[in-house]
Amino acid sequence: MSGIFCWKENCRGIFWEMKNPMKVTIKDIAKMAGVSHPTVSKALNDVPGVAEETRNKILSIAKQMNYMPNMAAKRLSDKKSNCIGLIWPVAESLFFYNLCMLIHAEAGKRGINVITSLVAPVEAMRTFNQHFVDHIIFWCYPRWVPSIEFLKEKEQFHGELLLVGGGKMDGAHCISIDRITGIYKAVDHFVRLGHRRISFIGESSDKLTGFTQAFVEHGLEYHPDYVVRTDDRNLDFDQKIRDLLVNNNNKPTGILVDSQAVLFRLVRLLRILKVSVPDDISVIVYDDIPEMERFEIPFTTVGPSIEKLAKTSIESLTRGPETNGSWINVEIKSELTIRHSTKPAIDSTTSK
Repeated sequence: MSGIFCWKENCRGIFWEMKNPMKVTIKDIAKMAGVSHPTVSKALNDVPGVAEETRNKILSIAKQMNYMPNMAAKRLSDKKSNCIGLIWPVAESLFFYNLCMLIHAEAGKRGINVITSLVAPVEAMRTFNQHFVDHIIFWCYPRWVPSIEFLKEKEQFHGELLLVGGGKMDGAHCISIDRITGIYKAVDHFVRLGHRRISFIGESSDKLTGFTQAFVEHGLEYHPDYVVRTDDRNLDFDQKIRDLLVNNNNKPTGILVDSQAVLFRLVRLLRILKVSVPDDISVIVYDDIPEMERFEIPFTTVGPSIEKLAKTSIESLTRGPETNGSWINVEIKSELTIRHSTKPAIDSTTSK
């Protein structure tokens, strides 16, 4: 059960039941109430055929004895748990934290519980199969390819699987994110402010692809030295930023950062170098999360609405029968939110 978290009372009851062999049973309640086992079962499950006085007595005794329904047994009989499994990446990212919280909240509005797993996808699928979760939400990136072991576990799963983030596979709903257009919007905002020398700091991904495409479409001169690849194992991040912003006569006037995690590293270094945002350098970060507007200088952001991502995810798995079991393939657009970390380029203001 390592890596499994449950944030709802009745789900905690499920795991408590597994670990606690001395739990109160229907037999105990029947003996205390002086009635038969079937009578107790009917009363606890609100089934007709039990006198009101007897029902109230049984419910009162069950409460006094801290009785917990045997949810595991119930799930074995009807293969339902009223729970959604969430296969989540192990990442020190406020984006994933905020999105996870919103998914829990959206599910809670519908009376659905969410169990979050931080273990490997195959292990998570196996565990969720054992506990009969109704549906699964799995965050995976566009380049993700399911392993044979994952596909085998998927075949055993009786609910619906939703892939969020860009990954795709047969027999699953998909919610992707238009990162390329989002990055284009960020570059376009820089250009409208007069910036021509723009740096990208982040991983080699569809975000970098969008950055390159935007440069071509805007007719900007591409400088390889302006691209800081954080997935380069040989990268000395601090030295690279020093060379880019201090030891450089042709330094960029704008920086596009591909995630909140990279931004935190950059902000720390900018303070050390005494580089001011936005007076010395304009910054846009990809990750539209609440924390970005809590800085002393709120950051301009681009990215998908995490509220929309969470709501669309839960709605995709709680559709009515009128959908006829059709597969969902939705793309969430990235939006630009302008705050105070960007301003007109120094070069453009001095040349007027």
